[in-house]
Amino acid sequence: MVAVPAKAPTHQDAKFVFATFINNTGWSQNGIAFIVGLVNTNWAFACLDCATHLSEEVARPERMIPIAIMGTVAIGFVTSWFYAISMFFSIVGPFQDLVETSTGVPILELFYAALGSKGGAIVLEAFIIATGIGCLIASHTWQSRLCWSFARDRGVPGHAYLSKVHPTLDVPLNAHLLSCVIVAAVGCLYLGSYTAFNSMVAACIVLLYVSYAIPIVCLLVRGRDNIPHGPFWLGPIGLFSNFVLLAYTGFTLIMFSFPYSMPVAPSNMNYVCAVYGVIVAIIAVDWLARGRRKYRGQEVRKGEVDMVVERVVGHTQHHGHETTSTSVAPKDENGTVA
Repeated sequence: MVAVPAKAPTHQDAKFVFATFINNTGWSQNGIAFIVGLVNTNWAFACLDCATHLSEEVARPERMIPIAIMGTVAIGFVTSWFYAISMFFSIVGPFQDLVETSTGVPILELFYAALGSKGGAIVLEAFIIATGIGCLIASHTWQSRLCWSFARDRGVPGHAYLSKVHPTLDVPLNAHLLSCVIVAAVGCLYLGSYTAFNSMVAACIVLLYVSYAIPIVCLLVRGRDNIPHGPFWLGPIGLFSNFVLLAYTGFTLIMFSFPYSMPVAPSNMNYVCAVYGVIVAIIAVDWLARGRRKYRGQEVRKGEVDMVVERVVGHTQHHGHETTSTSVAPKDENGTVA
């Protein structure tokens, strides 16, 4: 981040960085162009809930999980802010040259123009790729736990296979492999159709917000004071945050369905509504054909968890010292969750 502005032969002025709005979307209203462009920044912060899916493997999750989530927001904001500002100041030449670069990767063109070295640009781009690989590993980790935990409740097809924990690695390997296959298949959309990939990205963002909104609605209907309060209970501020989340979910459900550019053509249309329809159809078919008979619900899971806790407590008392355990639900001899 420091090398690029330090080596750039020229720099943009503060007016260009902080007061210039470049609208290449075709939308006549800059406000609409800004809103549809929020998909990019929302994508970067889309998976803030990933830490919650690892709560069974974290000591004191009621405290550490919120710290991890808010720490991600704070660190991500600070680092991305300074990185973005330094890159804007380091733009050499007209901005349109970056957009129309023959490499198809504007940031790579920016590195090359600022450093004047293909090798230096490739090295910096390699750092970005390495960061992406690290994010990919983390994403597969929490996705495998999400799939595994839902499979324990028989909420997905093939739950008997996906709910298994590898006996030696002690990880849900089957769920992890499925996660890799699905992500690879979705990634192929980018090679086949950039429009389809963008629609999938928008759907992932909005559906994540919907998944956040559902427990918030249940919380408000049941009453916020009717549940045990955790160490980060915010009281009235939390209630206000709940309504902000619901409002923003409705906002994104509408605005992220808009086309990204104008005029609209079949090649640049936002087909996110079609993605919603496909997902709803898959869920409905699975529920009618299998889920309503197989899914066990949280009451059964609660009984299994209580049994595991009693077993862990008894084991700890037997050995006469405290231990930290992340045991999962009881499994049979094949490693399948009961």
